[in-house]
Amino acid sequence: MILQQLHQIQHEHGYLPRPALVALGERLAVPLYRIQELVSFYPHFRTKPPPEVEIHICRDMSCHLRGAARLKAEVERDLAEAIGAQRASVYAVSCLGRCDRAPAARIHHHGGHDQQAAAEGVLNCFGRTSSDVVAAAREVLAGHAPPAALCDRDAIAPDSSANWKINAYAGKPRADRYQAVRGVIAAIRRGAGASDTERDRIIQAALKNAVLLGMGGAGGQAFKKWCEVREAVGARKYVVCNADESEPGTFKDRELLLRTPYLVVEGIVLAGLVLGATRGYLYIRHEYEECIAAVREEIAWAEQRGLCGDDILGSGLNFPVEVFVSPGGYICGEQSWLIQAIEDKRAEPRNRPPELQTNGLWDMPTLVNNVETLAWAPAIVLLGQAEGAAGATVAGQTCRMVEKTAPATDQSWYGRQGRAFGELATTILGGDADWQRRHGASPRFPGLRLFSISGDVKRPGVYEVENGITVRELLEQCGGIRGGQKLKAIAFSGPSGGFTPALLPRTAWPRKLQKLLPEKLMQLDILDLQMHINYFRVWDLMLGGGIVVYGETANLAQQALACLRFFQAESCGKCVPCRVGSTRLAEIGADMAAGRLTTKQLAALNADAGPIQDLAFTMASTAICGLGTVAPNPLTSLLKYFPSELGAK
Repeated sequence: MILQQLHQIQHEHGYLPRPALVALGERLAVPLYRIQELVSFYPHFRTKPPPEVEIHICRDMSCHLRGAARLKAEVERDLAEAIGAQRASVYAVSCLGRCDRAPAARIHHHGGHDQQAAAEGVLNCFGRTSSDVVAAAREVLAGHAPPAALCDRDAIAPDSSANWKINAYAGKPRADRYQAVRGVIAAIRRGAGASDTERDRIIQAALKNAVLLGMGGAGGQAFKKWCEVREAVGARKYVVCNADESEPGTFKDRELLLRTPYLVVEGIVLAGLVLGATRGYLYIRHEYEECIAAVREEIAWAEQRGLCGDDILGSGLNFPVEVFVSPGGYICGEQSWLIQAIEDKRAEPRNRPPELQTNGLWDMPTLVNNVETLAWAPAIVLLGQAEGAAGATVAGQTCRMVEKTAPATDQSWYGRQGRAFGELATTILGGDADWQRRHGASPRFPGLRLFSISGDVKRPGVYEVENGITVRELLEQCGGIRGGQKLKAIAFSGPSGGFTPALLPRTAWPRKLQKLLPEKLMQLDILDLQMHINYFRVWDLMLGGGIVVYGETANLAQQALACLRFFQAESCGKCVPCRVGSTRLAEIGADMAAGRLTTKQLAALNADAGPIQDLAFTMASTAICGLGTVAPNPLTSLLKYFPSELGAK
């Protein structure tokens, strides 16, 4: 693959020398322009020799809140001599996935030492002061190994995975893992009838009754994707695990990949066997070096024991799993973009339909699931079996037939885990036939999930909770808000969902809820809202895997500007309204944050037919992918809920 070869060349040289690119083209028998179109598109690649030291400082959300701009300015000041001599450079970059230890900085060095960190070419400084970052950089510039106390690793951060319910193998020997895969292989050995029955059971009963949802943000039903790929016709089929976790505020997949790589690998292999796929890919962001190493080691271990790769457990079935390291870019987290990257193309979105389940990787049926979605699959399959709660299946049912029946969540270990409806949810969902068709008749929010929590909380980190937990309870698990502050706002889906105020006024509710709920209820205390992705949608709110909390001292105008600049930087530029609109929104945000606009100008900008609403509508209507839809949200939510933050003239 061209992109993976480019990774190797850059790792060897520190950049991509033209002679090496010419040699690559000759070796792969591809024209140089094909290589150049990739090099010029992906932000990870360099075509000029870098300085000895490059310092990347995250500028987004939690890092911005914890003083990333100040950190960058202080590091530039203290390394001014090295920067002037072109031995060092300092950059503000998009989210590095270490929001729990903000501000995050990474020191890339291209001189080379003997210590392990230098061999990887990067040193991490997470939650450090500028003096620590500068001290580490100076040691590298002097040709020394920085003290271990200045080098942070993800593996030494607090680890709570042994207590996660997703971890079905917690406390068990390594040899006892991959039981879900062993079960499928055992069924395959019993013949075609038993094999089909087991595959139907996993899709139609285990996954459907669990109401396992996609955990990458879209929240689609996992069984539906699996069913459609199994039903699709193709010479080959693929399973792709989306581990390109680049949404600011999100780092839960990092912990799953690092702490429990066996769950992710087993989930990929399990999906491959159930769907009759021929190959699996784990697409992972390049900044997750420790996770990449952990997953590769796990795959090698599984291959040695016949649990993936060729002739799985002597069954004659082959299903190799490969790690594909992303060449960078937030946009690659969208499923059609990462498919383009694996195919050695520029990561630009595809028009859909056709969907990836029928025309995905190399135009073949492809399952693309998030890390967490696949990691839940082994526990759902195994614990459902152990409790005899698999539920009845009917072999040969089409996806449409399966979709029409309501899930029997009481027959699923996972489906029984969620919290019961509170009074408000009962009023809204109790008689909702569509909700019951998709989530079951039981009055609860089925399932469990992981959240990444950062910002103004005392204990940022990854928390496994029941669906339906209240925002208040979740924040209590995080130790509450730093410094005893009052809650000002929460970004429930990174920058994509904008900022939700602590008190959501009735005027902001959907009209359906305004008609349904008592008139005396004039506002919703967001702390009392139960957390489920589809219940949040009832309130016209987004709920993703990354949650950033803001106390009363947070400057939301500056936060919104940082988010707008993030979307501006990460737009691929394929859709003109998104390319131009994201730039214009960032310009407006900068004027607002600087207080350069009068009250009259602000009112005109935000009028119903004003430029901001016009941009938001146009971008949402014309963008091929979701970036154009969500890019205006930081600005529109700021204007809607926090106009006093703008400091108009």
